[in-house]
Amino acid sequence: MHKNIIIAGLLAFVLSACSSSPSSSTNSSFNMVETIQIDQTYKSLKLLDLDQMTDLLYEKANDYKRNNRVQALREGVMIAFSRPNEEVILDKIISIVRSPLEDLGEWEATVEQMVGQSVQNLKSDSSSGTDQVTASVILENVLSEFKPMFTKQYQSGGFETSIIERIAASDVRFSKQAVQEKKLNQMKSGLTPSQLAQKLIEIKNKKLEEQREAEKKKKG
Repeated sequence: MHKNIIIAGLLAFVLSACSSSPSSSTNSSFNMVETIQIDQTYKSLKLLDLDQMTDLLYEKANDYKRNNRVQALREGVMIAFSRPNEEVILDKIISIVRSPLEDLGEWEATVEQMVGQSVQNLKSDSSSGTDQVTASVILENVLSEFKPMFTKQYQSGGFETSIIERIAASDVRFSKQAVQEKKLNQMKSGLTPSQLAQKLIEIKNKKLEEQREAEKKKKG
């Protein structure tokens, strides 16, 4: 009887620990507050050229100026990151909405919300293939945009490093719908955003190890 009570107690403890594990909840990884909603997907946005994307983001910036609607700026950020960036348009337009968000101290919170939503969409069985691929494009663009700062933060860490590490830890995978969507639109399936983020971290760890070895040789 005494042994049964002990075993039951241990099982209850294990189940409780598993249910409270942070890795089981996307919201525990990203500080998400207000959902960002846009009408566009990667499909519609990839048809727009630089001028059209610029006009679209200025519409959001002007909406903020006229109505003091900060959410319009956040929508602009998500629109910019949702477009496949083969022509490297993102760098040319993102400041339209990023600068006012930075002035408001809202840039990092906007990125967290956008990345958190994208991770949720990729993990959700109810998300369509189009929405999942759009989420993947967003995360891939975040990794590409944040890579230069991530490299500079090898020693010190920082916001960009934190986002990349959390994308890696989220372990997102492509569903059958997403893989099919990519095939239909002649997109390479390739590595998932989490795998891409993990590769960046591995490169960082290798560089840091090389630096440590070099320092040891100098001291020796």
